Amino acid sequence: MAVEGSFGILRLGDIHPVRMMGVINLSEESFYKGSVATPDRLLALACRMGEEGADLLDVGAVSTAPGSPAISEDTERKRLFPALVRLIDDTDLPVSVDTQRASIAKEALAAGAAGINDVSCLSDPEMAGAVADAGGSLIIMASGQRPGDLLEMGEIVSRLGQKIEEAEMAGVDRHRISVDPGIGRWTEEKSHLHDLAILSGLCRLRSLNRPVVAAVSRKSFIGHVLGLADPADRLAGSVAAAALAVYNGSHIVRTHDVGPTVHAVRMAEAVRGVPATSGKGDIEVELLARAGHPNDSMQTLRRYGAGSDAADILGAKMAFRVLLIQGITPMEALVIKQEMLARGGDAAVPRSALRCDPSADRALIFGSVAQMAGLIRKLKRQPFRLPSVAEKIEAALSRDDDVRRFCLEREA
Repeated sequence: MAVEGSFGILRLGDIHPVRMMGVINLSEESFYKGSVATPDRLLALACRMGEEGADLLDVGAVSTAPGSPAISEDTERKRLFPALVRLIDDTDLPVSVDTQRASIAKEALAAGAAGINDVSCLSDPEMAGAVADAGGSLIIMASGQRPGDLLEMGEIVSRLGQKIEEAEMAGVDRHRISVDPGIGRWTEEKSHLHDLAILSGLCRLRSLNRPVVAAVSRKSFIGHVLGLADPADRLAGSVAAAALAVYNGSHIVRTHDVGPTVHAVRMAEAVRGVPATSGKGDIEVELLARAGHPNDSMQTLRRYGAGSDAADILGAKMAFRVLLIQGITPMEALVIKQEMLARGGDAAVPRSALRCDPSADRALIFGSVAQMAGLIRKLKRQPFRLPSVAEKIEAALSRDDDVRRFCLEREA
């Protein structure tokens, strides 16, 4: 289903603009010295970011760069709160606080922060409760024993899934939770190759159905690829990485450089388009995943010697689709599953559908384009609302190639 969430008053997700998060560092230990906001330039920096297109600010008082010294809670508090109060009082932008400590988070939310950005993946057992009690928003960054130490996307997705459930059990509204895969060389074991693989596979986070935060700004993997040791020289690489992150599914871009990044983000957002869906309010269908296109598959088959007739048939079998159908009855879900199975595809329906539980109102179907076409033909001849389901499946599949999916109008 389409990703939908919020951070403070900001609406996040597939049908909303990608949000620009301006970084304000209060720690002199930061890996990028040009981002450190001294008290005399704090408001000027925040206002400039707002003018350049920032939708929210992320302020932190503790550097998490490898080799940075440990900072006491008292030092974090002394650095953070004077700046936080000024940002809340003197700007109109929602403020996120980057902290791993629940005690700091509790005070920050009470002072007016919109949410917490926790790079430790809720390592403080009181963090989720503190956010829940304040009704705040929460960004969870993938981490195991140390911030950002997970190397592979598989373990990142699994860990974030666990922590989303943990936060929900503590009372955090799922709608207010976003996730961050933890790009960056947080540990010695993590190389630029791991970061490139995570950036390339960012779309896998869609399985969590939460807004995705991309924090790639001026990080070391960019320097390694481009041969630029100084973070100050990595602006162009950062802009390119941000655009790739958005194309691959990010909904928030955390950046030190709002102005130079925002146009690249808007272009990537336009090329990404919006999900291919059909139906509103009743039966809804969304294309969740696709692999291959029948026409392209036909060309491949012909190149390898298949006849035209065989290529036409096999091309539709080589292209694979995954669809989510919502707003149906348990009986309709079971019929759809049986019809997909009859064609060699499959479908997942809630267990409770067998008990005709009304909450079993959805089905996840997966199969080739040829199998989907057979399902559509069969459902159109069925009673009740199944012909309508068929029409919406057909519409969602066709919208994947519809240029209107790339319209620039998004809900604010």
